[in-house]
Amino acid sequence: MWLITNKSLENVGTFTILELNGYNILTDQPVLKSPKDTSGWLICGYFFPRSNSLYIECKDKPIELLTSLFLKYNDDFIHHLRGIYVLIRFTNDGFKIFSDPLAVRKYFTWRNENEFIISNDLKEISRRTNLKPSRINIVIYSLNYHFTGGTTLFCQVKHNQPGELIEYNKRRIEVKRYWCPERLLKISNSGISVKRLSGNIKEIITSTVKSDKKISLSLTGGADTRNLLAVFLSLGIKPHLYTYGNPESNDCIKASAIAKGLNLSHTVHDIQMDSETFSKRARDIIRLGGGLASIHRVHRLIAVEREKQYADYMFLGSLGGEFVKGVSEDDYIIPSIVYQNWNSEGISQNILREYFKAKHLIFNNDVINEALKHINSEPFMRGDLISRKFNSLSYITAHLHDAQDINLYRSAMKEVYTPFLDIEYLEALFSSSFSFNNKEKMKSRLLGKIQNPVYSSEFLKVTYPPLLRFRYSGEHKPSEVLVNKYFAGFIKTIRSKITAKYPPNFPLGNWMKDFVKQNLTACYDFNILKDTYNLDQLMKDLVTSEHSPVESYWLKYTNPIMMRFIIEEFKNV
Repeated sequence: MWLITNKSLENVGTFTILELNGYNILTDQPVLKSPKDTSGWLICGYFFPRSNSLYIECKDKPIELLTSLFLKYNDDFIHHLRGIYVLIRFTNDGFKIFSDPLAVRKYFTWRNENEFIISNDLKEISRRTNLKPSRINIVIYSLNYHFTGGTTLFCQVKHNQPGELIEYNKRRIEVKRYWCPERLLKISNSGISVKRLSGNIKEIITSTVKSDKKISLSLTGGADTRNLLAVFLSLGIKPHLYTYGNPESNDCIKASAIAKGLNLSHTVHDIQMDSETFSKRARDIIRLGGGLASIHRVHRLIAVEREKQYADYMFLGSLGGEFVKGVSEDDYIIPSIVYQNWNSEGISQNILREYFKAKHLIFNNDVINEALKHINSEPFMRGDLISRKFNSLSYITAHLHDAQDINLYRSAMKEVYTPFLDIEYLEALFSSSFSFNNKEKMKSRLLGKIQNPVYSSEFLKVTYPPLLRFRYSGEHKPSEVLVNKYFAGFIKTIRSKITAKYPPNFPLGNWMKDFVKQNLTACYDFNILKDTYNLDQLMKDLVTSEHSPVESYWLKYTNPIMMRFIIEEFKNV
């Protein structure tokens, strides 16, 4: 934990306090210093230099690396690093806080006129302020499934944005951006090959893996984790594999077939859920995720906690496919309010009212206008179609959706690595013809779908060919894609029709209805929730409607409960 503030500090417990000129630091982390520089550093997360020679020279010497880079490049030192981190450099007179490029690692900033508190622990901020819930921020979450635009549930509290730099100097605080994801779209295609991209991932993994590390890798029926597995196996490394969910689900069957076929250690974590367990662990999600992680991540976190017996470090295939295939328009990660309005110049009041009604949100003109102002200003609601889709992947999928899992899993693992989110890999991908924006230029959606598995199949071919013979979740094989992508698309269609339907990976059954029934009533005790949600209609629908077992359906019921849990967790104590 770390906290920086210009307020006087009380209730410090056993934390270390550094009293500097105009601000204080509270931390339970070691403060790193170098004899070459008078500054100090706080480091959260992991990072590596982008230069191989620097990596060899400064391996396992983070403070020497940071100091040498900063003295040489000043603030531009950050462009010479790769990883997922929050880095804080402080002197007697001021400090600078650098987020990783996609701000996967999170911190929170509370500001009130000239006072500020910045911390990676929202609970520590709540102990020192009287946090007040924001109705409009609750609305934003309910419409977007995430606290977009740096919002949190609370007024005056923001979370960090991609490429963010906070600078405090001469008793003034300023928030800047040293990098924006949109830069990736401006990279020209220089013909980077799949072999080069595979080599890039190999470099990333060899930078993180040590011989004494026990490694776990999530494996599904998709391409992302399979591509990572290919890299591990090509390097002679056999991670422990895991899949969560119903053993008869598509993901579990496909992953089990790979593990059995290649004689790899693999565990299926079948999470048997009930309303009481979900309620208890949902509160853990709120606490561990700082109110940014969905309570629907419960079963995933339980699976990772079980996986802990096999490994200390975990690798995830986050965004390994989306930046290649593009946005999935399924109202799950990317909400319908975004993709149903790709071609709109801006959402109108009348359109927004329909989304409010669908989510059982109460509105008046003031609420509608404030929500419109926020939503229409989001980067994924402006610009041309490709820019909007790219920004949806960057500012929603990577920055918020996938980040919630990465940060939650760190509570069980020593570290969680995501090679496909590495800035060097992303720059290489967008220097190739395989990034999604090239596919978006195709006029036919069908041709786009047929093109989807080509990159991953080529990746397996140049990295670890034995993986080519195992079916994807779509029932076609990578080897078939390499023979002819149109043939593979035809085979996929035929097999999908004749193959028996798989049960859902993690269905939200009667236990979810019980959870909502037990917890929705308590939302009436909070005026802000009564003013924001049509709780009466939700209660009525819960009894009379036929329910779907998928997460996106249940969000309209669980969002008020999640907001209640956040308020209860982070109220002033």
